[in-house]
Amino acid sequence: MEFIKKNKITVFVIILFIVITIGLYFAYGLFFSNSGKPVYGDRLDGIEEVEISSDLMSKMETSIKENKNVKETSTNVSGRTLNIIITVLDELSINEAKKIGESSYKELSEQQIKYYSIQIFIKKDSEEQNNFPIIGYKQKESTSISWTKDRKVETKNESE
Repeated sequence: MEFIKKNKITVFVIILFIVITIGLYFAYGLFFSNSGKPVYGDRLDGIEEVEISSDLMSKMETSIKENKNVKETSTNVSGRTLNIIITVLDELSINEAKKIGESSYKELSEQQIKYYSIQIFIKKDSEEQNNFPIIGYKQKESTSISWTKDRKVETKNESE
């Protein structure tokens, strides 16, 4: 007790240092709670069993390009989402484009279709065809694709 009375400032500084250190530890945990952990957390558990290989994606792209109305296509996987981007001919109708989109992932197994969410982007090169792009999305649990609302081709008004 006598030591504390003689060294009040030193004891106060040591206690203050300990309190600040504990406070900074909790603040670090609050602001940087995910450091060192995977970006997707545990949402990708089991992906090894249903992984989409680059060979399968190439096979899907080749299968889509077999359609005479398709100019080009690309695919990529981000987490549990498969993105399919298809460029179609300018004279193709929306309904025909949707049929191409619905058959675009037929190369996948049932387990892969149930594991991944699938996004299908269908676009045209023509700027006059402003009813495109259309986007389809199939959640991993659903059985059908939800498409964006159909739009009509609009012409720009020359007087504006």
